[in-house]
Amino acid sequence: MNEPLLEIRDLRVGFQTDHGLLVAVDDVDLTLERGKMLGLVGESGCGKSVTARAIMRLLEQPSGQVLGGEVRLEGRDLLPLPLEAMRKVRGKEIAMIFQEPMTALNPVHRVGRQIVENLLLHEDLTPAAALKRAVELMEWVGIPAPDQRIHDYPHQLSGGMRQRVMIAMALSCNPKILIADEPTTALDVTVQAQILDLIKRLQNETGMAVILITHDLAVVAETCDELAVMYAGRLVERGPVESIFQSPLHPYTKGLMDCLPKLDHPPKTMLPIIPGMVPSLRDMPRGCRFAARCPNAHDDSVLSERQPWRECSGGHGVEACACFASTL
Repeated sequence: MNEPLLEIRDLRVGFQTDHGLLVAVDDVDLTLERGKMLGLVGESGCGKSVTARAIMRLLEQPSGQVLGGEVRLEGRDLLPLPLEAMRKVRGKEIAMIFQEPMTALNPVHRVGRQIVENLLLHEDLTPAAALKRAVELMEWVGIPAPDQRIHDYPHQLSGGMRQRVMIAMALSCNPKILIADEPTTALDVTVQAQILDLIKRLQNETGMAVILITHDLAVVAETCDELAVMYAGRLVERGPVESIFQSPLHPYTKGLMDCLPKLDHPPKTMLPIIPGMVPSLRDMPRGCRFAARCPNAHDDSVLSERQPWRECSGGHGVEACACFASTL
């Protein structure tokens, strides 16, 4: 078997706070194959963005820290790398699109300069060649009049154009992996569709692998090959998109599916919801973290013991919570 492009094993991430060390990501395992798109979904506060930042080693300092695990890129563990070596990985081998481009782009530098800076850092180019390449990249991602827009500051561009600049910057050095952290946040639906179509097209053209972090299961169904569902810092289900959408196993995954609007719903009816909230990092149960919100949980013992992971057929795996394990 070919080695996966990216393997994450037993990843644990915590933050030092006034209340002590709080664990935000707890023993997460993920695998990303070459040329594939992995969707990472879950409610806000479930650890999706923290997982992505841990891969890039961009956790907030000094509070954020990786407590354990491995992040292997083509067999090489990135976590123990010296900072200088990791800087060569960022942008060149793994690139990231952040949620809000207005905060990710430097407001006092022209967008062209910011793309050029990445090219000069990782590629053997002269400043003139890097500038020409930056114009080509902006045209590639669909920015009109790129030879003029390259001289604009971020505030002079629309949200969709700023996101395209971020994509151009991320893809400037042909990375092996692109992490897109909710790349359509705060964009209108038309621009959202354009950005997602652009990412999919560029993936097909370059052969890169993609981790797409999103709240939108419809987007995952349309674009992704694999799906991983996170809840309260843990993975609760992962597998091929088709398998999970046809036969979701974990109650949380089923709850997310039920919350999707459906064409056969009577008009003006309330959408189903998952009652309750994601538990606070200060108040995480030792066992099944979804049990307090689970409609099938009738045994308090699931709160005291962590539930085992079970691999099912076709690469479909699930945290086998006691309240539904008998159905697996």
